[in-house]
Amino acid sequence: DINLDFVRAVAALFIVFSHFVDNTGLYEFDTAMPIKLFSIGLRMIVGTCVAMFIMLTGYLCSEKKLSARYYLGFLRIYEIYLVCSAITFLARAVFMREPLSISYMAGAVINFYGIEYAWYLLMYMGLFLMIPFLNLSFNGLETDRGRLVLIATFLYLSILPSLLNVKFQLLSVWWKNLSPIAYYFTGAYLHKTRPKVSAKKALGLLLVLVAAFVAVDVALLGPSGKWTIDVTRHDHYQGYVCAVLCFLILQSAGADRLPQRAQSAVRYIAELSLSIYLLSYTTDSLIYPWFKAAVPDLNRQFLYMIPVSLLSFLGATLLAQLADWIVRPIDKVVRGALLKRIPALRG
Repeated sequence: DINLDFVRAVAALFIVFSHFVDNTGLYEFDTAMPIKLFSIGLRMIVGTCVAMFIMLTGYLCSEKKLSARYYLGFLRIYEIYLVCSAITFLARAVFMREPLSISYMAGAVINFYGIEYAWYLLMYMGLFLMIPFLNLSFNGLETDRGRLVLIATFLYLSILPSLLNVKFQLLSVWWKNLSPIAYYFTGAYLHKTRPKVSAKKALGLLLVLVAAFVAVDVALLGPSGKWTIDVTRHDHYQGYVCAVLCFLILQSAGADRLPQRAQSAVRYIAELSLSIYLLSYTTDSLIYPWFKAAVPDLNRQFLYMIPVSLLSFLGATLLAQLADWIVRPIDKVVRGALLKRIPALRG
């Protein structure tokens, strides 16, 4: 589905734009207020990237059932992670002049800290293991109303505290890390109901809500300091609302009407999106120290957001293509060996 590929490709692009705001510190420091407000709103939108990936998982995997073959599905993901880790270590040793020992690299791979952005895989690994059982819960409900109650329950546990606990702890915060499940069920519900949405109207609503969110946050929490770090988390109600709207906008934008070359580019980026995400850590680590030294003024840095972000994205895409060339033959050999030795995986 080219429309779902479009969601994935734009989410990959959002990743590098969110890293621009993070790496330059535009929403942490005392920059000019118009720039700061705009960067906060921008971060709310591009920060939906991870949430959209999880909703895509719910959209595409809500029919998955428990089987030995299901667990084989994580093989390609882990192979990509291993190859991206090797490329990252090579870049860190050659270009960043870091002394990397064999013991450090082994520990970094096992514990997922060699690539700073690999925290997503730690989260996704747990979600992957739960998906067949989450689907039993979701598909076991006979009505859409029942499924909405299921989603509302996880929103109450993981998302709603961010709205009601601004001044007082009215709801428990113990369950806020369940937000990936809330996003997963939301994606599954969108797959089940296939709502018809006007992309233009949804975009207008998104822009109005982002402006309102920024205004409310400044009024409640003050115009300065690091408060915006809290309101751009994935377990925040603003992030959830923006993520759902962005998903619907992109899915309904009509990517199937793009020229054939543009559709091919969308599919290409979507296919490499995980590698692009992981390897953008390498390109970010190379580009941003140089950029901040060349342009130390935060107000001027904002002017270079698009070219710098696209440069990091292009570099990550080239590295992702290299990773793909390495992963494909490895996957063919490993997958073939596993299928040959474990007959249950063939079912």
